[in-house]
Amino acid sequence: MYLADNEHPSVEQLLALYPVSEPSVMRANMVISLDGKIAIDGRSKGLSTDLDRRIFHFLRATSQVILVGAGTARAENYQPPRLDPELTRLRHRLGLVRPLRIVVASHHLKPTNTQDHSSDSSPGSGSSSGIEYLSLPTTLQRDELARLLQTDQHHPGGVLCEGGPTLLSDLLEQNLVDEFCVTIRHLIAGSDSHSVVTDKLTTPVDFKLAASLSTRDASFLRLSRPN
Repeated sequence: MYLADNEHPSVEQLLALYPVSEPSVMRANMVISLDGKIAIDGRSKGLSTDLDRRIFHFLRATSQVILVGAGTARAENYQPPRLDPELTRLRHRLGLVRPLRIVVASHHLKPTNTQDHSSDSSPGSGSSSGIEYLSLPTTLQRDELARLLQTDQHHPGGVLCEGGPTLLSDLLEQNLVDEFCVTIRHLIAGSDSHSVVTDKLTTPVDFKLAASLSTRDASFLRLSRPN
């Protein structure tokens, strides 16, 4: 599917491209350059487009939990999720009745080290900023991650991982990423930015194309793990 510069996909078109996932499914969503970089001048904003941002918010609206690494949360100045009225109505229509949550995760996050965002600093606790903090074990099983993230198996929408490279590499290494949604910006970043995964990921992880959308400036892919 190709869109001209003045075209914008409807919510229904986005639902066809990015169907609402089951609660056990983890999606990753990243924006990268042609040379595999995830930022310009330290921020992903330099790679993003209007459509990328629309898809970004759409994927959030159709998820139960947003999972992000601590480094990325700091670099991108994460704030509590806010959805526009259209996506709020969509979320209710789809039966996503629980509030959308952001969980900042790290293997090194200690109960007393939550960047002073929370008066109750235990891992997984709610914070005054509306963002929760979680200390992840170095190895995880799918059911253990679901328990830690408190996903509701009786409601639609899964976990949306928004990076960064260390967290994404760990999840890929442990076969916990089911779908990879990626915006490929049609430019060479040519910077010292991090790549989409770290050198720690040494085993190839295979994905197959499930859906795609393109514009003059970027390509948007949804890839899924083979059954």
